[in-house]
Amino acid sequence: MRHVDMNSLVVPAAWNRKIADTVESVRKAVASGKKPVFPSHWTDPRLRQALSDLMGPKCWYCETPIHGNNPDVDHYRPKSAIIGVDGPGYWWLAYVPSNYRLACGFCNSGGAQVNGQSGRRTKSNHFPLLDESTRATGELSDYAEEQRVLLDPADGRDACLIGFDAGGYAHRRSGIPRSAAEVSQCLCRADETIRILDLNRELLVEDRKIAMDNISGLAPLLAIAAAASTAREMIESRIGIRSGWSAAALEALRMHPKAADELIRHVSHPTHSEPVSPDSGREVDLTDLGFLISARVLKPGCKLAAEHDGDLREAEVLVDGRISCDARIWSTPTSAARAVTGREDIDGWDFWTINVNGATTSLAELRDQYRG
Repeated sequence: MRHVDMNSLVVPAAWNRKIADTVESVRKAVASGKKPVFPSHWTDPRLRQALSDLMGPKCWYCETPIHGNNPDVDHYRPKSAIIGVDGPGYWWLAYVPSNYRLACGFCNSGGAQVNGQSGRRTKSNHFPLLDESTRATGELSDYAEEQRVLLDPADGRDACLIGFDAGGYAHRRSGIPRSAAEVSQCLCRADETIRILDLNRELLVEDRKIAMDNISGLAPLLAIAAAASTAREMIESRIGIRSGWSAAALEALRMHPKAADELIRHVSHPTHSEPVSPDSGREVDLTDLGFLISARVLKPGCKLAAEHDGDLREAEVLVDGRISCDARIWSTPTSAARAVTGREDIDGWDFWTINVNGATTSLAELRDQYRG
């Protein structure tokens, strides 16, 4: 995920004139208690082009290039119903361009598979919060107060939270402490974003790995005088913000610091630097299983189990506290549980159990024993 600078968006004046009457009709419908109708003015080619000019014709969430078909214009904060939330969505943001994000059809609408069954909605009307009491309720709301779960490519602090391993798999970037809100809810925003958007779907991982392998082949050439100029030009084209999977390519470049330090400093936008968390002094992160491993309450390689819809689900705890299940790796028990069940309302600490000295206990019970 790369940071998209929405401050550079130039909204066509003709589009603003076009929506004026529609915006007023929506306000009147809501004021009278009626369900508003939303004409899809966001599909206007002039507006879509203005959005595309910011980062090229590609998905802002997964960075997949979109050729031949117009990218979807996603409402980051859903305009109508919100999955898992009673009441209306952010109707007053239906025609606010700063709420628009370009997306591929997969990230916006679905097609992901859960346990071999397709059809799960991805971004769609998902907009969960870590604390529901912080949700904005009207046009005068302060959105800075919302404790968002889904990472936003228009927020530079969010964009740098996702990193990639050499195999092309997305994960939360190490070294950045989770926020106090994440810890209190035992969730990881990056992990939940990866899960909801299925950012580790098979074909996407393959495309990222190709991009990263390409950079890994070029980076050593920067140290060879005869090839440095050509290699630098090719690398710059691949890590440029308009290129597909450029965040993964930039991550691959970071894996070759001796050859590429100067180039990384040259192309990296300041908003991509890792943020300093106000919670960095926190003694222990209760979000993942790492603290239980450090305390020798859990051993790496131990097995987790759970029953769901009559089927047994199994997982393995890795040495760094992450969880491996169904050929995917998750940072927190809750994201792992939601991934294998396809449900949004499961607490993974209660869901997963482990055998301790012949007795079955939940991860929540182990955590509470540790806290005690």
